[in-house]
Amino acid sequence: MCQDAIRPAGPNVRALVEYDGSGFLGFQKQPSGRTVQGELEKALRGLTGRPVRVIGAGRTDAGVHATGQVVNFRPGPELPLERLASALDRALPADIAVRSVERADDTFHARYDAKWRTYEYTIRNAPVRRALEWRFVWHVPQLLDVSEMRLAAGALIGTHHFGAFGTPERGRSAVREMLRAEVLADGEIVLIRLTANAFLRHMARGIVGALVEVGLRRTAPDGLARALDSDADHPLFPMAPPQGLCLVEVEY
Repeated sequence: MCQDAIRPAGPNVRALVEYDGSGFLGFQKQPSGRTVQGELEKALRGLTGRPVRVIGAGRTDAGVHATGQVVNFRPGPELPLERLASALDRALPADIAVRSVERADDTFHARYDAKWRTYEYTIRNAPVRRALEWRFVWHVPQLLDVSEMRLAAGALIGTHHFGAFGTPERGRSAVREMLRAEVLADGEIVLIRLTANAFLRHMARGIVGALVEVGLRRTAPDGLARALDSDADHPLFPMAPPQGLCLVEVEY
């Protein structure tokens, strides 16, 4: 049904999109307010003269960024594929960029065909914040115990009920498979990299918030494992703010 809704004449197109999420209510179109999907569809309508539906691989939250968002759409025959990327990029606002465009298989669906999604979360762990980073980094002035965070992150690997870290859609399962949960440190920067088959709403931010609680020694490293075993249906830890989170890759 979803794919039928985007099946007017013309090729199915796959695009790699980057955006600064600071000025958006998220990726998914809302009844009111600015969204990434809404801006893409508005630009495509201006280029083609008709409505074009855009499907995204990840429904990023308000304030969350992307360097590797994948979308698909059917622009119709009005705009040749070789001119589409440059024309679309010129029609978009400065905080959205189209990195590449290619013809996709007729059945390709950016969301349903995605096997893995990778998010990165950036923390500046230093006493003094940096003024130019505020839209992209969470400043945590207290010293984080990265080794304890790594120990805690290990419990996330595998298939679990992640309701203690995010919110599933109504009537849908909170079970997800986590392939990678890494905590990396380079000087004052702590980078948390998460790869899963799919993420609940706010799940990545919920996990980062829980790991920071461990790093601040407010929660024991086994606290995340206990949360996974609790079958909770609501977040149990403070949620990290959105600005440090970025969707960096979608694998098919």
